[in-house]
Amino acid sequence: MTLREKILKTFIVTIREINSNGGPKEFFEKYPVGGMYYGEQAAFRGKNGEYMGSQLDFDTLNECKKYSKKKLLVCADGARVHNQTVFVGNQRSLGASRNLDDAYNWGKTIGMQMNDKGIDWVLGPSIDMCFDPLMYLMAISDDPKIIASVYREVIRGIQDQGVCATAKHFPGLGTYFVNMHIAPGSNNMDMDRWMETYGYTYKEMFKENAMCVMTTHTTLKAYDKEGENGFYPIATFSKKLTTDLLKGELGFEGAVVTDALIMGGNGVGDNIAETVQAFKAGADLLLWPPIEAAEVIEQQILSGEIPMSRLEDALNRIEKMENFRNKALQNNAFDTPDAKFVDSKKLEIAKHGMCMLRNDLGLLPLSADKLNKVLIVDVTDDDKVSSNLLKDELAKRGVKADVRRDIFEPVSQVCWQTDTDEIQKDYDLVIFNVNAMFVAQWSDAHMMIWGSHQFDKKKKVIVNYGSPYFAPEYFPEDPTYIEMNTTPTVDTVKMLVDGLFGDTQFTGKSIFAKENN
Repeated sequence: MTLREKILKTFIVTIREINSNGGPKEFFEKYPVGGMYYGEQAAFRGKNGEYMGSQLDFDTLNECKKYSKKKLLVCADGARVHNQTVFVGNQRSLGASRNLDDAYNWGKTIGMQMNDKGIDWVLGPSIDMCFDPLMYLMAISDDPKIIASVYREVIRGIQDQGVCATAKHFPGLGTYFVNMHIAPGSNNMDMDRWMETYGYTYKEMFKENAMCVMTTHTTLKAYDKEGENGFYPIATFSKKLTTDLLKGELGFEGAVVTDALIMGGNGVGDNIAETVQAFKAGADLLLWPPIEAAEVIEQQILSGEIPMSRLEDALNRIEKMENFRNKALQNNAFDTPDAKFVDSKKLEIAKHGMCMLRNDLGLLPLSADKLNKVLIVDVTDDDKVSSNLLKDELAKRGVKADVRRDIFEPVSQVCWQTDTDEIQKDYDLVIFNVNAMFVAQWSDAHMMIWGSHQFDKKKKVIVNYGSPYFAPEYFPEDPTYIEMNTTPTVDTVKMLVDGLFGDTQFTGKSIFAKENN
């Protein structure tokens, strides 16, 4: 390989980059990159705003593989097995069930989904912890022992299917509320505490031979203090964090991939310079870089500004991932992707994670013959979808329900008790259906959280699909509270209703319970 080809081996590009440079045939002739990102959701557009299709569909992936001069290392955040019908996309169930068989099977289902699409490497799992309830990620715990025990099994399940797993987001999200997609984040722990928590969990992942770690656009000021004018280097740009801490002190021997290099937390105005700095800092794989950065890296290697040993280190670590994957493919060392297995395991895992956080008044189980009319208050970001699923499921039990998103219409800046009393007098039960990652001030739906506190506790149930940290923060006094810890779908809403009526048990544990059993 030429020097430029060796450098391009570290580049993981999107279909947008390919289509912006002539399409698969022309792109790979000119830019023999090492990898591609596969996505089944969202969309990219070209430089002139033209629609460029989904991030990468299966046929386009195969076309790219055809024209690539070398075997591509294909990565993805997620994929679905052909004929898979159940979508339950949240890992919070694992934190509530603490079931290590579930954790392994979660990883196995991920591996099956990757293999069905010919994907070599998954950008997960996220092993972050939640020490700040305002954080945007829904971490399964703030207990490093729970994180370690659960995610070691997830990684083992993924890699037993011959798919490379990625532990992320180093140096750890969860101590600071800023979303690094939008702006630089921060890990605010001192180093002793960091080593007891994040450091410990990463070293546990390495015991399972996790093939990859993703760094992210987050500082760790306790370790890298070389800031200027009050700013500190994010892990993406920090040699101390990526090379000295991750590869050195923690002893990680696999490949390091950056988080997406287009994120707001990374951007300082020169995406090419940012990509070069990430490579200098110790990143072995560059996720969504501008292709022009390869030329700059080449120039700096030739000038000696970047030592050749930096590129050799990256290539050696990438080769470990390739060898792991190739060995699995050559030996057929994984299970045949099975949609029925994926469907059944996802529902089983979701069911094990459902938690009855509070039933202090004995309101549950419900009895259909005592419910003439139910009000479902839609406190969601999805415009009634999950609330209407709940309404339909109640109807199957002969229970009539209304769904309202605007109980204080027109929405004002105040929720009045007299209005609440007028609304609730016509209903035997009021279910607040909560499905949101954040609570946004004054949004129409989230105003209902304010209003919820005025409803009669003896006929009120809170059902939460959103952040498990809502319970103590926004509903501290509510005596009847169900924590679903999963995504609302036709299947999981049915499980909810079965639990509300006592046909099945809520066996999950609160995210706040520290015992790991």
